[in-house]
Amino acid sequence: LLRSLLDDPDAHVRSEAIAWLWNDPDPHWIDVLIRKATEDPHADVRVHAISALGRYIYEGAAAEFEGWDAPMVEIAREDYTRVKDFLFRIAQDPEEALEARRYAIEALAFREEDPDVLDLIEWAYHHRDKRLKVSAIFSMARNGDPRWTEHILAELHSPDPEVQYEAVRAAGELSLQEATQTLIELARGKGVRKPLRLLAIYALGETGDERAYPVLDRLTRSHDRDIRDVARDAIEAWFAMSAMEDEALEAMDEEEQAAAEFQPDNLPDIWGDETGMFSKN
Repeated sequence: LLRSLLDDPDAHVRSEAIAWLWNDPDPHWIDVLIRKATEDPHADVRVHAISALGRYIYEGAAAEFEGWDAPMVEIAREDYTRVKDFLFRIAQDPEEALEARRYAIEALAFREEDPDVLDLIEWAYHHRDKRLKVSAIFSMARNGDPRWTEHILAELHSPDPEVQYEAVRAAGELSLQEATQTLIELARGKGVRKPLRLLAIYALGETGDERAYPVLDRLTRSHDRDIRDVARDAIEAWFAMSAMEDEALEAMDEEEQAAAEFQPDNLPDIWGDETGMFSKN
């Protein structure tokens, strides 16, 4: 059924079928998506295919971190390289359509430490076309490099609604506590556009900042049902983030305690041992 929908005469149906493939990172779809990205007559279908290929970048980046032999790896190294090279060709080609390039950059953004990806995001952020700037901020959230914090914080005050909306989303996704005060102002603001206000409320929960909880708690008693519902979801996100921070602090305390209890006096003298592994030079 899915394969037939991918070839449906209606471009909207083809696009929706391609979007669903994000949930099924089976490598046998790679050739299908590359063909759709290059040959489909409708631009929306082509960019949906480019975007869906980002799932394989996500899987490949995870495999590079975990190890290609890890049990949960969903993609072979060769397939990952093929997808990566294809997306780079699109993202770096000045003759390519702007929409194709921006979605290729978003797809590549999962490659956290790749200098070529970082350069593409920076280029898109400073481009005069707003669409690329919006994609750059989206990519910053995916990429997660600390260098993007300054840009995201600045765009929280952007006069452009789309840019500001994407910056709020990115601040939440990256749990930027530096953004907490601005998010509080947006979450409280009666004159703030409702979609932006709802997003700011949830992003506030994602920060895990202790300053956020009292604000969210009050918003759960709002007269507006949408605000109440999102505030409750945000509090759940806040508790989840707080729990993660507590676990990280406990792990650090355990490491510090182990280091304090470490006694080097009983270690063998590797330098005096003729069979030692280390050079004396």
